[in-house]
Amino acid sequence: MAADLDFDWVGFGTDILTAVDAFGLDGAVGIGHSCGGAALLLAEEARPGTFSALYCFEPVVLPFDDSPTPNPSDPLARGARQRREIFASRQDAYANYASKPPLNVLDPEALAAYVEFGFEDLPDGTVRLRCRGESEALIYEGGFRHPAFSRLATVNCPVVLACGAESYSFGPAALELLVERLAKGHLEVLLGLGHFGPLEQPSVVADSVIRALDPPPA
Repeated sequence: MAADLDFDWVGFGTDILTAVDAFGLDGAVGIGHSCGGAALLLAEEARPGTFSALYCFEPVVLPFDDSPTPNPSDPLARGARQRREIFASRQDAYANYASKPPLNVLDPEALAAYVEFGFEDLPDGTVRLRCRGESEALIYEGGFRHPAFSRLATVNCPVVLACGAESYSFGPAALELLVERLAKGHLEVLLGLGHFGPLEQPSVVADSVIRALDPPPA
């Protein structure tokens, strides 16, 4: 995590461009979820033509040209600062998350991977979340202040904006406002899924990506 706690989301887009350059990618297809989807859009806006196509599942892009004023009482940020960080073991963490919202909707393998790689081992034998609560809170707060929406008109590659029909956050109505600004935007709604769609039913979302980015010949 950033040592200086600077989690401006424009920086996430810069991180993507750095990775693109490091791997020498040309005309890559970008696939991202939530913050990752917003970061892809920010990267393409900063350097048009980086991607040949984008698939963004519920990108965190608020439909405002002017960034909202930071809200210190934002419920997501407040919840992150109160989040339990330490568990007796990874098994204990898994059982806790699997028993209650919001992570109880995740595919068991996805949740297991989150617990396996999202925790670090402490000297006393317990485990702690690698992303600390304060860092997560600052990331949430930054999600409402980046300029991706105001620059969507600069994105010329095909963009599929997907969402879960049961989403409580960035559902069809919100994404339609983004599609209207994109030169080649398309909305795909997946039934039975919420904001965690790619982690709820990975195979369903994978099929959606294949349909969207590799359509059958006419």
